Amino acid sequence: MRIVTLIILFVSFNLYSQEIEYQLYVKNSCNDSIEKAVFYSLKKGEQTYEILNLDNPVIRVPTSGIYQLISEETNEKLKIEISTNKSKDTLLLPSIYKLEGILPPSYKKDISESELKKLRKESRSVFRKCDSNLNGEQKEYFTNGIIRFYGNFENGYAIGEIKEYYQNGNIKKLLIYDNDGYFKKKVNYDTSGKEIKK
Repeated sequence: MRIVTLIILFVSFNLYSQEIEYQLYVKNSCNDSIEKAVFYSLKKGEQTYEILNLDNPVIRVPTSGIYQLISEETNEKLKIEISTNKSKDTLLLPSIYKLEGILPPSYKKDISESELKKLRKESRSVFRKCDSNLNGEQKEYFTNGIIRFYGNFENGYAIGEIKEYYQNGNIKKLLIYDNDGYFKKKVNYDTSGKEIKK
């Protein structure tokens, strides 16, 4: 009986000790800081593994192997290998973001043409990177080196075509702006690069 108990304890200990703690980090390219990621999960087959404690945002997986990493902070899905020797990764946070311009929900009925023009001008969206308005040609890449974003800007306002891409390199979204930064048209694409018709 005592030997059976020892065998059960030994097997339980070995199974528990095979668990691997995985930690994802994110790098902010604006200030080169690296922090622990909090919004991510791992998937292997049909099994999903998630963070159980936000104070210690690690994920425990039962064995080494290939997992799919799903990062909400970087909007990336990657196949990664996890082992006792490799149990952490670092992804790049996107640094380009858009501040949406919004027209007021209502305005006076007898507003002048110049006031209406001013409101419309103030409602344009502004694109920024590291808290500065974008100027000139801008590109941003996923962690794997594939382009994530491309566009031309003048003092934060988009000029012409803005393209967002899927992680596989296919176009995801095309936004078209006029030369004054006013939005004109949007086209969405599926992951294979085909236009999504409404």
